[in-house]
Amino acid sequence: MTILRWLSFVALALLLAPLAAAAPARTGAAPRTATPTRPGSRVAKLPFDADGPTTLLVGAEVHTGDGTVIPGATIELRGTRIVRVAAGGGAGPADATRIDLTGKVVTPGLVAADTSLGLVEIDLEASTRDDSRGGGDAIRAGFDAASAVHADSVLVQVSAIDGITSAAVTPQGGLVSGRVAWIDLLTGEHATLVAAHDVGMRASLGQVVESSRAATLLRLREVLDDAAFYRTRRGAYDRRQSRDLAAHRLDLEALVPVLERRVPLLVAAHRTSDLLALVQLKSDLGLDVVALGGTHAWRVADELARAKISVVVQPSQNLPGSFDTLGARLDNAALLAAAGVEVGIAVFGEAHNVRNVTQEAGIAIAHGLPRETALRAITLTIARAYGMDAHYGSVAPGKVANLVVWDGDPFELSQKPSAVWIRGKPIAMRSRQTELRDRYLDLRGFVRTRASKRAPR
Repeated sequence: MTILRWLSFVALALLLAPLAAAAPARTGAAPRTATPTRPGSRVAKLPFDADGPTTLLVGAEVHTGDGTVIPGATIELRGTRIVRVAAGGGAGPADATRIDLTGKVVTPGLVAADTSLGLVEIDLEASTRDDSRGGGDAIRAGFDAASAVHADSVLVQVSAIDGITSAAVTPQGGLVSGRVAWIDLLTGEHATLVAAHDVGMRASLGQVVESSRAATLLRLREVLDDAAFYRTRRGAYDRRQSRDLAAHRLDLEALVPVLERRVPLLVAAHRTSDLLALVQLKSDLGLDVVALGGTHAWRVADELARAKISVVVQPSQNLPGSFDTLGARLDNAALLAAAGVEVGIAVFGEAHNVRNVTQEAGIAIAHGLPRETALRAITLTIARAYGMDAHYGSVAPGKVANLVVWDGDPFELSQKPSAVWIRGKPIAMRSRQTELRDRYLDLRGFVRTRASKRAPR
């Protein structure tokens, strides 16, 4: 009898042990040490790092993207990387290909932020859209944009020849839309088009859950709280020995890198109250937060600057499309930059017109944003927001050789790139649009062909 009683105590102890491990009270975030500084680059290595032939680009005025301008510079490319940027001609390897760019302007490759490029081909044709998980669930954190990016999309080359060399491809819809992928715009490169997976997590504030922005914010905090809970109690959750959580296991798992500051939380927010909620969210949970849209950001620029929250804006959105965007103004970017906020510029949610980002930057310049800050806003600032600035965003040794050559001012509306390098190679400056233009530019042959078909035999 004594032996049976002892065995029953042992069995009871084994049964209760997992529950004891799950006993700590629910908190706003998992325990952590002092909040780390903002990471520089979260991606240590890219899949295409390699040596290769050397190319020297000589004589251009180089705007590096970090505010530096180098007249008559030499850029040395080796394989996919920039290995040297210097004033003057300079000597290079004897077998290097030398290209004279005297009189030209060279900038970093432009970066498209928060775009559906590669996920959407025809906006109104559902079978060509892969930018949303759909359904009624507002939490879609596990949705991975990288798995659906289409390297043969005609829009990839359309954007590339206008200077867009990289893009942060972003899911849409719901409260938490999903995981962001970083691509280089190389048509047909199915295996290597995606340079980095999981460079951000996309979310939205505003009235997207139930009927209240307060409910939206509460749901976002709840799911982040449950992701923190899940992070330390996976075993108990898998054994069904924990409380119910606010999202699917895969969605909670996808949010763990956000809590650990390995990826930023990119939140579409416009109204003043939503932007201040982001400031509080970052303070409470120690997250790396980037605001997208930020129509009212100029009103709380000092608070955003103190919280070190970057803001990505679209200057042409200067009219109220909703009550959330009342108070939109053309000098939003300039006011934010003057307050010390890191400002990015983008064409939001677009697949077809991301190339208009230079026009957006030009509008910001016309309303007070310094020219080099505007260039930074469409290159280095965007790369930094996604933790990719060790590889992208400026013309500097060690960076990926994504470069754009211009005949004049990149922000002049009539100006187009004369050459584009992506991963160290010049791309063909043609797209389906230019091919159709050239085909029908001279209609005389087309008219003769149709007339000959109609002629009586």
